[in-house]
Amino acid sequence: MLDFAKIKKYLLFVLIGCLVISSIVAVVTVLVGEFNEITAKTFYTLLVAFAHALIGLLFIWDEERAKKYNRLSFLVNTLFFIVVISFITSVFGIWDIVSHDTVSKMFITYAIAIFAALHSDILSKAFGKEKHIDNIIYGNYIFIALVFLILQPIVHLHNPEAVLGQFYYRILAACAIIDGTLSVLTIIFHKLYMHKHPELRGLNPEKKVSGLTIFFIIIFSFWFIPFLLGLITNAFTRRF
Repeated sequence: MLDFAKIKKYLLFVLIGCLVISSIVAVVTVLVGEFNEITAKTFYTLLVAFAHALIGLLFIWDEERAKKYNRLSFLVNTLFFIVVISFITSVFGIWDIVSHDTVSKMFITYAIAIFAALHSDILSKAFGKEKHIDNIIYGNYIFIALVFLILQPIVHLHNPEAVLGQFYYRILAACAIIDGTLSVLTIIFHKLYMHKHPELRGLNPEKKVSGLTIFFIIIFSFWFIPFLLGLITNAFTRRF
């Protein structure tokens, strides 16, 4: 797991910095009486930075919840990393370093990465039970990675059907079928193992739910970023 205590300090500095800078920009804009392109992009950049910092703070809302993240540590670290790179992507889009179409496609890639991380992290909970279950999970990991990689050209190419051909999509479908089959087999064998060892099922459902609630908040909050960026882009296009 990441050292969220130190990260929390830096994120708070980012929030404070965004507030101070946005106030300065607002004061200058009011005094000058001109809202130009640079001013607009500065406001949008600060808004995106503020939103990302707030989402980052959801990971470390308090120490008690931070300890619960260990159950899905790979997902949490992946989400936090994606929040950081999505901020960079958003800023590049606002300042026209990359096209808005590229920004949208990158966010699709980030979404696929999140679900791949969630899938992998859940499978990891079945590790260490029996050797054949571990082998199935290792195979599942390979096909999760393959599906993720095969999807990338489809997401980022302008005309993937013409470039890749139908056989490429058949390969994707085959990998997805194997991925799903291995996941189902993992679930079945894990259930059989737990049935043989009822002493391992002594879980507290209340703690399980409360520990996972924050993840749904984080994931849905993360989805707010591309929509926010889209609204900002549309507003900026209409203004200039």
